[in-house]
Amino acid sequence: MSELLGPDPADAGPLLRLEGIDKNFGPVQALVDINLEVPTGKVTALAGDNGAGKSVLIKCVAGIHTPDDGQLFWENKPVRLNSPHEAAALGIETVYQDLALCDNLDIVQNLFLGRERLRRFLLDEESMEITARETLASLAVTTVRSIRQPVASLSGGQRQSVSIAKSVLWNSKLVIMDEPTAALGVAQTEVVLHLIRQLADRGVAVIVISHNMNDVFEVADRIAVLRLGQLVAVRPVTEMDRQIVVDLMTTGFSDRARPELAPSPPSNRPPSVKGPLPSTAAALQDEPTTAAAERKAALALNPDITATSLPEYFRAALARVRGGESGVLPVLAGLLLISVLFQSLNPNFLTPGNMVNLLIQGSVFMLLAMGQVFVLLLGEIDLSIGYVGGVGGVIMAELVQETTGWPWWAAIAVGLLSCAGIGLLHGTIITRLGLPSFVVTLGGQLGWLGVMLIILGSGGVVPINDNVINNIASGNLSPVTSWILMLVVVGAFSTWTWLRDARRRNTGLVAPPASVSALKIAAVLAAGVAIVWLCNTDRGTLVEISGVPWVLLVVLGVLAAWTLLLGRTRFGRYVYAIGGNAEAARRGGVNLARIRTLAFMLASFTAGIGGIVYASRLRSVSTSYDGGTLVLYAVAAAVIGGTSLFGGRGKVLHGVLGGLVIATIDNGMGLQGYSAPAKYVVTALVLVAAVTIDAVARRGRSRT
Repeated sequence: MSELLGPDPADAGPLLRLEGIDKNFGPVQALVDINLEVPTGKVTALAGDNGAGKSVLIKCVAGIHTPDDGQLFWENKPVRLNSPHEAAALGIETVYQDLALCDNLDIVQNLFLGRERLRRFLLDEESMEITARETLASLAVTTVRSIRQPVASLSGGQRQSVSIAKSVLWNSKLVIMDEPTAALGVAQTEVVLHLIRQLADRGVAVIVISHNMNDVFEVADRIAVLRLGQLVAVRPVTEMDRQIVVDLMTTGFSDRARPELAPSPPSNRPPSVKGPLPSTAAALQDEPTTAAAERKAALALNPDITATSLPEYFRAALARVRGGESGVLPVLAGLLLISVLFQSLNPNFLTPGNMVNLLIQGSVFMLLAMGQVFVLLLGEIDLSIGYVGGVGGVIMAELVQETTGWPWWAAIAVGLLSCAGIGLLHGTIITRLGLPSFVVTLGGQLGWLGVMLIILGSGGVVPINDNVINNIASGNLSPVTSWILMLVVVGAFSTWTWLRDARRRNTGLVAPPASVSALKIAAVLAAGVAIVWLCNTDRGTLVEISGVPWVLLVVLGVLAAWTLLLGRTRFGRYVYAIGGNAEAARRGGVNLARIRTLAFMLASFTAGIGGIVYASRLRSVSTSYDGGTLVLYAVAAAVIGGTSLFGGRGKVLHGVLGGLVIATIDNGMGLQGYSAPAKYVVTALVLVAAVTIDAVARRGRSRT
């Protein structure tokens, strides 16, 4: 943790000076000619009734609002703050009344939101976790059971502690706190006030907004009173009492004077503290608990955090399911149930040939669903990816015709880049013009259908004669190559997983028990062996057909790439943050427009991969391409797989699992000879069930 050092308060001039600050919101004048100095190493309290302009003033200092008139001086230099990121770069940190935390992220992710550390272009989780642990320890935040707890699982006092820790994690020179003790108990309030004094004693300038006069007089050195957007007084706390402050807040003046000869009331202000705060475990807990109860609650939050054995891990996982964190269990259970049902109706359903055909058939659904996950995580939706993928397939098919003579790789590249450009256009319209994604992408669905038909022309069909492109969906690896590739992939995953978990356990970081790591590796190996064995079984009729299909490698490659992107990069972290709390992400310095635009671009790019695979399966592109149905299947697959429609929760893997469910339903009902309308009805019922599970789980998490 960076040391919070500053100049000697006795010698320092004003760290921040505001001169003639005005701020209007239409006809409402929120601030009028504000002149205020904020010295280093002092606590300046802002007092005023509701609507006096306190929050607007600190937002002007924090870079959220830009003053309409006047000038801010930082260390005697004029500055103009256009964003929270610029304010943070100067050393201005803000703890907002709403705390500005993303509930779907854990403590470490919240502390470093907007300032993530990187190592080889990926998030340096270990470094951030160590720093976060040291920061919380220095502030004596002892009741947070793990720094990998989701913020949604924390109590009010713990959330406030996280927000304050976030503000002091960096070399802060000015910390602004908006109602830091609101909704806290007596003991928790004392901890926060003690922390405020600790910051000032370390040379940090502090601005506190509070309606609680007891807190103001206990912690402040100076009091600035606002009334109707005007600064009516700035005085040392020794020259005021509660009645004087109330007079200034309500009338703008006071003819009272604090009696100089009368003894001052005893102060409860904590003494100067140069080191870490004393332990406040009891103060920060909502209820006293036994050690056994604390451990049980910790395990229920995250088994990876505190479980020390395999049985304990499974008990903890079961507790999480009961608390609403079901993960992929519903979709896996549903997939098993559907498979058993169709096998009972038709014994050919679980044959190797049909299973591999099912995987190939579901590849398009999986790819489109993985693209849809990007925008669903933002709390948005893309209704155009079906026909966007069709446009990519048509462009590729046209370019590999004999009349054009493009090589297969160039045709695919142009098709994918065209789809990415479409997504970039959609994202720009949505973010820059502020239009709803539903409307923009619905218009895109109709528009790109028209573009696809224009490219196809009067013939209506564009055949694909390139063997490489056709083999994307129909080609297979040799059985030997399939086994070798599976062992290489599983070996790389196993080595990486074991070494990572062992390193984290040895350094005292959050990691699952060794038995759990071994079980994960065994599960991946078993899945790999099962898939390769299934694919290497002869599934031909007249000629032998065996080996892992190429298209499965495409799906696994996209799954691995997008999982890495969302889980280990700043972009992925920001996508989750925006879906969890867009305002908190903005205050953390995240460029919301850029991240949203990139998410729509990646969704369309992935749709282009799906469109090319679809064209490869049919060996042509025609006007019969049903992009409308494909986009509905994509949304259904992502949601059925476990991605939340409410934003902030989901994984790329959910698109694969959901696509597998859709393909299983379509394949099984096709074997039974059911009509297309019946397939749609069953898929709709499964989708409604998945959304219901998501909503119930969401309410369960809130209650927990």
